[in-house]
Amino acid sequence: MNPAQWRKSLQKEVPGAVLIAGADSGLRRRSLGYLREALGADRDEEHFTSDFDRAELADSLQTLPFFGSARLCILECDRLTGETADFVVAQAESARPPNHLAVLLPRLDKRSKLYKALSKRTVDCAPLKEPQLRRAAAIFLKERGVSAEAEVVEHLLLAAGGNVEALENRIESLSLLVEPGGTIDGETARRALSATPGFNPFTFCDLLTAGRAAEAVAATQRALEAGEEPLRLIGLIARHYRIAQLVRHLGLRRSSDAEIARAVGVYPGYLSGYKAAARRLSHHDLLCAQRCLLSYDAAFKLGLPSPRTAFLELVYALARRGEAGWPNFLADLPERLEMSPSADPAPILRPTG
Repeated sequence: MNPAQWRKSLQKEVPGAVLIAGADSGLRRRSLGYLREALGADRDEEHFTSDFDRAELADSLQTLPFFGSARLCILECDRLTGETADFVVAQAESARPPNHLAVLLPRLDKRSKLYKALSKRTVDCAPLKEPQLRRAAAIFLKERGVSAEAEVVEHLLLAAGGNVEALENRIESLSLLVEPGGTIDGETARRALSATPGFNPFTFCDLLTAGRAAEAVAATQRALEAGEEPLRLIGLIARHYRIAQLVRHLGLRRSSDAEIARAVGVYPGYLSGYKAAARRLSHHDLLCAQRCLLSYDAAFKLGLPSPRTAFLELVYALARRGEAGWPNFLADLPERLEMSPSADPAPILRPTG
């Protein structure tokens, strides 16, 4: 079955085991997201990779949920062969609700034992054809509450190269540049998509919140050299930190994933990244980061000297969470341009979402 059929089937029954396989990583992620939605936000969840411990996986599938109403074990690896494949087949055949097993593979081999055991519970995530990609683009735009000119859709399909995840990432990035209910025009799309080919704003923001300073600075340098504008990056970073702050606040109130996604205005499939960021950053970290972003934004618009060098300094400070101190970019302005004590930089930067 394809991902759409899989989603529909989950309304009737959630199987004990499912094989989600195919070359399109975006479709695999979506298909897993549909399963998570069907099991509910209060599920227990464990993730296993290629070097998983067999006893640990077996024990997890035999242990009843502790916190939630269901337990989901996700096994994600490049391939399964030999005794390992036989073991996974045995676990899949014995898995029963409320315990569930999802096996994710980048290639669907219909000759494998696992496929034969789960042939009626297999989601085929092969790359979509152009008509299907057009429908997917329409769905992604609708989910984000924006529309796009016909020219933009053509540009998106070309830039994505047939990959659903790349298509959705680009639409998510463009949706940040317009107000809710707005329309993405051709000029906005060309400027945003052509400036930094291969630059993923979400991976970049994840590097910042994960504290991977060297990689974040290197990614920033490449983006700036490719023509990316610091102010556009500031808007993306500010929105990421703002959403992480809201997710942290709502999580403390024990809101469900669906409630949090609606409140912060993101597609539920992207919520896990923001939750990870919220776990890494304290309330103090988030406030200091936002003040530093506002300082750079205001100083840039008032004539900050060497703005690109200063932006690299900002990125490093964010990734190190102010370990060596938080820079004050307004203090770097020439004396004649310094803001008065009563000036308020906050209104200058209004992240969307």
